[in-house]
Order: sequence, then structure tokens, then C-alpha cells
Amino acid sequence: MRPFPSSRTLRTLILLAGLTCANAGLLATAPPAVSAQPKGIDRAGMDTAVVPGDDFFAYANGAWLKTTAIPADKSSYGTFDLLVDLTDKRTAGLIEAAAAKGAPEGSEARKIGDFFTAYMDEAAIEARGLRPLQPTLDRIARITDRRDLAAVLGGTLRADVDALNATRLVTANLFGLWVAQDLGDPSRYAPFLLQGGLGMPDQEYYLDPSPEMGKIRTAYRAHIAATLRLARVSDPRGRAERIFALERAIAKAHGSRQDTGDVRKGYNRWTRQDFDTRAPGMD
Repeated sequence: MRPFPSSRTLRTLILLAGLTCANAGLLATAPPAVSAQPKGIDRAGMDTAVVPGDDFFAYANGAWLKTTAIPADKSSYGTFDLLVDLTDKRTAGLIEAAAAKGAPEGSEARKIGDFFTAYMDEAAIEARGLRPLQPTLDRIARITDRRDLAAVLGGTLRADVDALNATRLVTANLFGLWVAQDLGDPSRYAPFLLQGGLGMPDQEYYLDPSPEMGKIRTAYRAHIAATLRLARVSDPRGRAERIFALERAIAKAHGSRQDTGDVRKGYNRWTRQDFDTRAPGMD
């Protein structure tokens, strides 16, 4: 037996399986063939030299753990990873089939196929340069005061975090939105705003004085500069330093990872009047 997935993982797998089956029907094509998977108990993966009462996990999975290497692109490996890889392979096959079969114009299969084809067309992407981003860049350039800034930031707000059910606390946007039952009044729903806006995982990556974190920060600034250089933005190194300085300032205002995981510290109700004093200009 492999280490068994958690109940939350099982729900995720059921959802993935449902989506895969739905896509298969939508595209009217069968999933790509995969090699037969062994059924039942994997006795070869067990370590029967271990007494089950002493360490049942080692007894059930010991041989598999000793002989299975963690792939170079992963930090861990197990049943869940195997199923995710299989699902990804099948989904990729369905998308490639949609791109190859020339489905009728306007059909869902054609939309999927066209999207994939456009995504893979590197020459066309390079030829467009920054033109697809220009409307967004122009909108940012028109920011002159707090009200303009609030409008732009509000346009990025989306329900991309789920603090309790999925423990998803990180958003690439400055703020993440989560709608759930009010923690103090479960008879109603309330919107929760969660912190975000950092390119690295949390504030410790920006503020921790340890040498290792210092190396990570140096590499991150180089990464920002390289990205700007690829985008043909002028003064990539100078702009990278200013971007990093802004992110570091945001990180200083963030709650720590420990505080973020404390539900009680995340429950801070604001009235409508609170916005006038605690977030002026953002009404």
C-alpha cells in the first residue's frame, strides 16, 4: 500500500476525475491509454520484516519507500502525486486531441484547441511583445491619486483564497477575497480580505536577517530584473530594485505566517464607517 491520501485530497481527486470525465464527453474522444495499474494490496511495497504493531506505516510502505526515488522536480512523492501526474497526462492528451481534430467553429472543443494552439505559438507571442499588456499598463500609468489606485486595486480583487476549507492564504494580488459564514455570526455570510501582493511566499523571505534568506533575496532581485529584461523594459536593474523595495514595504505591513494561521487574529470586523478612518480614499 502507498501512503493513503487525506479526506480533503480524496475530494480533490473526485473533482479532478469528474472534470476529466466531463472533458472526455465534451470532446467526444477517449482519454489516452495508460498502462494497467496493479489492484489490491501492493505486497511488494511492504516491509514484512517490520512488526506491524511497532510501526505499521513502515510495515505497509517500507519497501516502496526504500526503492522509490523522489523525482527531481518534486519535494515529496506519494499516491496523490501519482494520481495528479496521471490526471495531468490524460488532460494534456484531451487538449492535444482537441487541437488536432479540427472541431466545428464555435464548439467547446474548438475553443479549447484554439486556446492551446495560440498558447504554444511562441513566434506569434514574441511578435506581439507587450501589446496585449498595454491596456493594463496604460491604466496603471493613469493613476494619480488614492482614488485611482483604489479603483485599479479593486479591479484585481477576486475570490482566489479560501482560508479555512483549503487553507489557501496566499494571493498574487494585493488583497485576496474570501466569502464565508461570519465567524462571529454564522447566520450570515461576510467578505474577508486577506493579505497578498508578494512575489515570495511570506514576509520572512523579505525580513529574516539570516544568510540563507539573504541569498534568496539576492536571487529574487536578479529574477525580477531578468523578467523585465525579457519584456524589453528600460532600466531593468533599477526597476527591479524599486519593485523589490515596494514588496518589502508591503511585507513589513503583513501579519506573520504564525498569526495568519490563527483564525482569531484574522477575525477583524470593520463597519462601513471604519473604512473612512482606516482606509481613507478607498470608498
